[in-house]
Amino acid sequence: MKPDSIAQLPRPQREALESAGYRMIRWVAAREVLQARVSKGRIAGPLGDFLTHWLSLAPAIEGGSELWLSFDYALEQAKLKLTGGSTTLAQSPLEQALLHLPALRPFWSQELRQQHFEALRSLVPQAWLLDAAGIPPGAVIQGLGTVSWEQTKQKGAKKWEIKNFKGQVSEDWALSLAGRNSILTSKQDSGLALNARYGQNKAGQVVLSIIEEAAP
Repeated sequence: MKPDSIAQLPRPQREALESAGYRMIRWVAAREVLQARVSKGRIAGPLGDFLTHWLSLAPAIEGGSELWLSFDYALEQAKLKLTGGSTTLAQSPLEQALLHLPALRPFWSQELRQQHFEALRSLVPQAWLLDAAGIPPGAVIQGLGTVSWEQTKQKGAKKWEIKNFKGQVSEDWALSLAGRNSILTSKQDSGLALNARYGQNKAGQVVLSIIEEAAP
């Protein structure tokens, strides 16, 4: 795929790539708002305690001088997934899990706006914060359809990968749950690896500068 061949991608994926840089900037800004609210105790109760713990493990939010993002494009399914980039949010499974956390959906919808939130949820791989707290009766783990972490393990352990907040892989589910420092991520099928770089136009808008196939 040549650098100027984004036009060869299906229109939905092309538009997702073009908008991803802008949406990443919005995500970073919203994430800073979340950090401030938790630090100031503006989110109370069990959710506040939960977020205080997990945010304490999150890496510092950083970005490079130039915004770039990497993606995996599954040709057969025509699915595009974020795999990395110059910002912390693009690299961190913990941050991915926070974006998908059901309890934070109202916050993300408000701060990002619903359209951008849903687009990011589609683009960012789903991840789950492993916590020993019991699942409420009658509830299921969203995105997994299971009623417990044990059932998740039994139904498809080979589909998942456990990483601690430093990105180190673990296979010990019990220890990961008890430690409250690990994230469950889904193993992604590898497809076409793409790199996208973004800049600003004369109006100050974040726009796609170049898209190219990643070197093998």
